[in-house]
Amino acid sequence: MTHDLKGADALLMIGSSERCANLFYATRFRAPDSFAFLWTPSEKLMLAHNLEIDRARNQARVTRVLPYAEYEKRAKEKGQERPNSNAVLLELLRDLGLQKLQVPADFPLATADFLRGEGIELAIATDPLFPQRKIKDAEEIEGMRRAMRAAEAGMETALEGLRTADVRDGVLFLNGTVLTSERLRRRVHQTLMDCNSIGEHTIIASGDQGCDPHQVGFGPLRARETIIIDIFPRDEASGYYGDLTRTVCKGQASKPMRHLYETVLEAQQLGLDHIRPSAEGHLIHESIQRFFGDAGYETGEKDGYMQGYFHSTGHGLGLEIHEEPRIGPHGDALESGHVVTMEPGLYYRGLGGVRIEDTVVVCEGGYENLSSLPKVLEV
Repeated sequence: MTHDLKGADALLMIGSSERCANLFYATRFRAPDSFAFLWTPSEKLMLAHNLEIDRARNQARVTRVLPYAEYEKRAKEKGQERPNSNAVLLELLRDLGLQKLQVPADFPLATADFLRGEGIELAIATDPLFPQRKIKDAEEIEGMRRAMRAAEAGMETALEGLRTADVRDGVLFLNGTVLTSERLRRRVHQTLMDCNSIGEHTIIASGDQGCDPHQVGFGPLRARETIIIDIFPRDEASGYYGDLTRTVCKGQASKPMRHLYETVLEAQQLGLDHIRPSAEGHLIHESIQRFFGDAGYETGEKDGYMQGYFHSTGHGLGLEIHEEPRIGPHGDALESGHVVTMEPGLYYRGLGGVRIEDTVVVCEGGYENLSSLPKVLEV
C-alpha cells in the first residue's frame, strides 16, 4: 500500500482511529484518543503517548512508533512550561525536517492554522484519501464474512422471536409481555455480542415506520404488517462491517403486501444478475428504477411523504457502513474485489415498506453472495 504525496514531504493525519476509518486503515491500530500519524515516502510513523506506546509497537502496522513524551520534553527544554499537542507535533516535524505536508480535508483547523503560522506548508490531499480501500483483500473479506455470519445469527434471533410470539388483538406478545422493536433489538444485539460483533442502530421497523428507511423502529410490533429488519454489525477483531436486511410479516400477508414483496425480491435478483466487473453502478440503479415503474410502482412525494423507490440500490461496505463504490444515480464502475450491498426497496404509507438486502463480493464473472439466509415474507 502506497500513498501519492504529489510533491509533499509526508501525509499528516490527526485523530482517533476508533472513529476515523482512514486512520485505522493506514495504521491497523484502534485507539479511542487522538494521535498523530505521518506517512513519508520511506516510512510510516506514529506519535504515541505512554498510555498506548507499548500496545502501538506491538499492534500498529507502521515503521516506527515514536514517544510523545520525548518531543514534549524537547518543547519544555525550549522554555514551554506546559506544551500542548500542537507544540509537541511541531517538535516532531522539525526533528524530521518536514516542511511541506498533505493533510486530509477534515484535518483540525486549529492545528492547521498553528502549523502554517510556524512556516509549515499544508495542502489538502486528494479525496478519496486511500482509493485502494475500495478493493478488499482476502483478510478484509474474511472479517466481513464473520460480520455477515453474525448478522445472519442476529436475523435468526429476530425471526425466532417473531415466530414464537403470540398475537393478541393484533399486537405481538413474547413470553407474556408485549414484543416491541426495542425489546427485539436487544435480543438481536445480544446475539451479535455472542458472535464477537457489535450492533448499533439495528432497524426493526414495522408498518409505516418501515417507510422511513433509516427509522430504527419503536413501540409494539403488530401482526399482518411488514417488518423491516436491517442488521449491520461490525466485526470486533477486524473492524469490518456486514449488512443484511429481510422484510417479514407475522401471520398472513395481504395480497397487495405479497405483491409488493415479490416485486422487490424480483428487483433484487435483477440487480444481482448485473453484478460483475466493469458493470456501471448507475446503470444497475436505473434498471431497477425502470423495473419498478413498469410494475406500476410510482415514486414521488405523496401526502407529505416520499413514497416508492427513493434511495440508492447499494453501497460499498468495509470499515464504514457506507463507503465507495456506490450503486445509485451517480454510481461507479464495479471492479473485482469490491464488496457491495444490493438492497432495493419500495415504501408506501398504509401498505408498509419492503427492503431486501444481501452483501456480495464482486468476482471475475459475477459475484459471491456472503449471505445464504432464505428470503421469506410470512413467519
